[in-house]
Amino acid sequence: MTIAGYDKARLREKLKVALSAAQPVRTPEMLKGRERELEAIDRALCAPGRNVFIHGDRGVGKSSLGATAAYQYQSADNRPIIVGGTPNETFDSIIASIANKAMGYSRTMNVKQQSSLSLEWRGLKWQQGREVSAKDVKEQLKTIGDAVDLLAEIACVHSKQPVVVIDEFDAIDDPQERNRFAALLKAIGDREVDLKFIFTGVGRSLEELLGAHQSAYRQLATFEVHRLGWEARREIVTQAAQEFGLDVDNDVNWRIAIVSDGFPHYVHLITEHMIWQAFDDETECEVLGAHHYQLGLREAIEQINVELKRPYERAVLHRSAEWEDLVWATADGEDLFRQSNAIQQSYRTITERRESPIVIDNGRFAESLRKLRTEPFGAVLESVPQRPGWYTYREKMLRGFVRMQAEASGIELNGEVPLQPQRMHVPANLRSGYHGSHVPASIKLREDRKKR
Repeated sequence: MTIAGYDKARLREKLKVALSAAQPVRTPEMLKGRERELEAIDRALCAPGRNVFIHGDRGVGKSSLGATAAYQYQSADNRPIIVGGTPNETFDSIIASIANKAMGYSRTMNVKQQSSLSLEWRGLKWQQGREVSAKDVKEQLKTIGDAVDLLAEIACVHSKQPVVVIDEFDAIDDPQERNRFAALLKAIGDREVDLKFIFTGVGRSLEELLGAHQSAYRQLATFEVHRLGWEARREIVTQAAQEFGLDVDNDVNWRIAIVSDGFPHYVHLITEHMIWQAFDDETECEVLGAHHYQLGLREAIEQINVELKRPYERAVLHRSAEWEDLVWATADGEDLFRQSNAIQQSYRTITERRESPIVIDNGRFAESLRKLRTEPFGAVLESVPQRPGWYTYREKMLRGFVRMQAEASGIELNGEVPLQPQRMHVPANLRSGYHGSHVPASIKLREDRKKR
């Protein structure tokens, strides 16, 4: 036992509440850096007939924001109804899932009393602990109006203020099935059904995810989620460490903030493994330091989703060393969109630090970058439309993984070139993709101090 007061069993239980790398956060206390969005969503849901669509890149925390907003708005007599989209789901199967999930909970009448929910609709009967098959439900859903009728009945028995979350809505493959939800929202608004929907999905626009059903857009408030700002990244680490009575080395906290690239999953995952490393120390730990960080980072890399790793592995495995240097260079800096000459400058810096024996010369550099757009090289990058010579990551979350790989190999991608200051009328930094400040100029990490 090297964290004071913790054995393995207690450590496991505390980690469940201190960090959440594998499932969405559901409380405002755990949801860092989203206070403004959370309040805006709550206010949007107050309007009769209005629902919410949360969209953005994969891994930025849409599910956590959606779940937390749902729990905050949902009345205390029940829990939100949370269902997920998958490639094989249809409109009818999602409605059936909502019905089964809603009727599977006990309704809290007061602090000491609960009542079992039951519902009978068109010959189908739901009781707590007894689901109705999706096939039977779908047979009764001939029109959008039928779905509205069922949802209206569910809203009446579920709770005073029911909320439905449809998570990963973009995973539903068929655009026609997604488009039916636009018609559903309009019909629910027209019928004044007291049921709120929160959708989350990967995408840049509402039309991309929901189709061109313009008449339904007035029923939706849209919120684009960006990467976490610097303060929020650091706060996750600090708060988690304090749960165990630990401090965090300031430089280590900044390194986590940088290497995570603003994706909360990476912050939670690295911090979780750092705490396990502290627990494994031979002497009692009081501060999470560089040793815990390096070991925790390696453990985090090992546990990251295989599908996320695959593009990186296709780009660098079984290839000469210069390809790994090049991929690392693409993840330097805070801009999501970078010019080839900026990437080349990062590449030169990396090869100098590593003293790489093989370097891509100027004549082949542009061609090598273009190869990173192709499937044999993992399709790591894609071109920025109408901006020749500019690149961005096809899967933005991969950038953080690349940074972690570089860091574990001793190459710190600091992204030290500052962006232009944000103007007041711009709601978010579209190039860097997050709200919040940059690393303050006064902050000098150990590596920076060595260079002076």
